[in-house]
Amino acid sequence: MPVTAQAAARPTRIRRPWSTSGWLLLVTLLVFGFGLIASRPASPPDQGPPTGDLLAARNAVDALVRPGPVENVIAELPADFTAVSGITPGVLKARDGTVRAVHTDGGCSAPWGDDNTKWDYAVPCKAHDLGYDILRYAERKGHPLGQEARAALDDRLSADMHHACVLNPMDSRGTCDVVASLYTAGLVLNSWHQRWGPPVGDPLGPMIVGVLVIGALLVFRLRGWVRTRRTVVTLPREPRPVAPVGRWALLGVAGVVLMLLGESAVALAHWAGAPERSLWPFTWLAQLCPLVFFAVGRINEAGWRSIRATGGRYPQYLADRASPLLRPALLFAVVALVVPLALEVLGIPTGTNATVMRIALHPLWLLGVFLLTVVLAPALLALYRRTRTVSVAGLLALTLASEAAAHWSGSALPRYAETLFLALFVQQLAFAHADGARLPRGALLATAFTGAAGLGLAVAVRGEGPMLLGGPGAPAALSGPPWGVLLLGLVQLALLGLLARPLARLGERPAVAATARLVLRAPMSLYLGFLAAMLLLVAVVYLPEPFVDGLSWLARPRVLLATALLAVPAVLVFWWFERHSGPPQRVVDEPGLRAAVFCRAAATVGMAYAMLGVFGFALTRFGDASADADLLGLRFGPVQSLVNLLLGVYLLHTVRNGTSRMTGPWLVCAVACAPPLMNALDGERVSAASVALPVATIVVATLAAAATLVPARAARRVLP
Repeated sequence: MPVTAQAAARPTRIRRPWSTSGWLLLVTLLVFGFGLIASRPASPPDQGPPTGDLLAARNAVDALVRPGPVENVIAELPADFTAVSGITPGVLKARDGTVRAVHTDGGCSAPWGDDNTKWDYAVPCKAHDLGYDILRYAERKGHPLGQEARAALDDRLSADMHHACVLNPMDSRGTCDVVASLYTAGLVLNSWHQRWGPPVGDPLGPMIVGVLVIGALLVFRLRGWVRTRRTVVTLPREPRPVAPVGRWALLGVAGVVLMLLGESAVALAHWAGAPERSLWPFTWLAQLCPLVFFAVGRINEAGWRSIRATGGRYPQYLADRASPLLRPALLFAVVALVVPLALEVLGIPTGTNATVMRIALHPLWLLGVFLLTVVLAPALLALYRRTRTVSVAGLLALTLASEAAAHWSGSALPRYAETLFLALFVQQLAFAHADGARLPRGALLATAFTGAAGLGLAVAVRGEGPMLLGGPGAPAALSGPPWGVLLLGLVQLALLGLLARPLARLGERPAVAATARLVLRAPMSLYLGFLAAMLLLVAVVYLPEPFVDGLSWLARPRVLLATALLAVPAVLVFWWFERHSGPPQRVVDEPGLRAAVFCRAAATVGMAYAMLGVFGFALTRFGDASADADLLGLRFGPVQSLVNLLLGVYLLHTVRNGTSRMTGPWLVCAVACAPPLMNALDGERVSAASVALPVATIVVATLAAAATLVPARAARRVLP
């Protein structure tokens, strides 16, 4: 090839300073917004109308927000106010002529300290501080005042600051109004962050460290993507042929999509007033978990076989199968925090919020079960090849035993075990199918009849059919009772065998294949768009008289903001990440025992933390009833769960690109364990498991980082 052609073929680095700055700014804003939303506490519980001293405190707040020429707040304060709060209120006269009860040592808080400004906001700020002291008093007495009390105090201060600009403009009224608006914005942001509850200090140390670690992990993970965006090949490229969609990928995609649409339709029908007794037949049609588990089993078997055919090992298999599943999992960090915020903006009732969040996070639960099947697939595949039908029958027996244990104990833990055993049972059937096992048509008909007869018996005994999707108290991954899903799965798998050829012809249609390719190419942006559309439907059900003015209700500020919270991330995700889908990265398998040790360690730690992050997000409650996840004694908040998830993704990525034997990834791993450790030590009760996990990981990461510094020649003397 001529020299000029060789030079033209080389990738040319092009500088895109605005592009790089843009994505760095976007990451910074996303991380800051995530930390701000994730650190919001739960709303104070409604404890009924205040009485006694608490009623006096409420009356004092009412008097404080309605000042007059005579001070009338101190007389309303409870008798033990000073003893409980340590505050002795004073009296000052404001510029507008009103006399205010104040916290004499208070002032206008700013990031650089108290600043009453040259326009003199001092008296209103001191009065506002006394109001906050009253709110803290009520919280210490065990009966926080309602959110309206703090909102009234904030509104009073905002009005006073703007009125000060009229009374004392200092030849700069416009500037004064801008400063007053900025103070008001900070005031409202802080009150919103604390859900207009008691103004108590938040433990910021673990949250700030966690947010910094999240930003660092995102930058480390995205730097390769940025490098690719800044590199271009000048030679014309041939258009890539359209990749065919495998039938099992098509079955899995169709199952998840139809299940989400069906679950959403059932929930919307219930909110619109449809009786639950009329909805159970639709849940039977939309519950497709068994088919999804079967498709995932076939894909796991093919993935393990492909890795082994190229000489790969278990760590490469984990990285190859888990990485595509974990990329969409990062999206749920956005979903879990933005959806409750959007529902709060729309003013949707709390009970509906919980249902919407259950539907929104259902794919995350499925993803967690998929990851467990990925981890166990090679071992169970080897077990099947040794025992054949015995392994299938054993997993079925474990599923039935878990159902009996859940029925007798009343505990939720056997239900979760039953969900996993059910998924593994169906995966084992997929292994048998991949091995060439086929039931005759008569056996398939008998299996379908057995499942249908079991469901029919349940209808006869109960008087109505069980809700197999969206049922209360069901395991979140199935969103239905496992015994019902098992019986329905027998029917579905039998029909899948009976209708294999017609379904294969359906999957070969261009429109079906193109739709599946689109879903596989842009799952994150499509899912965000689906949730935005679902929010609009929820608004139609709950907003008062949405169609009075035609479609103009869509232009209401609350509706626009709630929709934008999901629609804007959907557009950004598609434009920045999913618009140009390149070929999948091949896993690097470096030879040698030294590389194998580092690779196995990175895959093990990465997979463990990825699953902790997935299930941590799935178990965390968001919105007004926010609460940390409790996973086998390990407590994770949203920040810690995202750190775990990103750390797992990062370590698995080092397995894929062959950098697990370098020092940097292990140092990053050790530093990333600081937020969980700080959070575990920050609480009143220290959990041994929550401390032991990050400490053990820091020790392993430190030893691994030290081992990377040992020269390879010296390491060969140590390793056999």
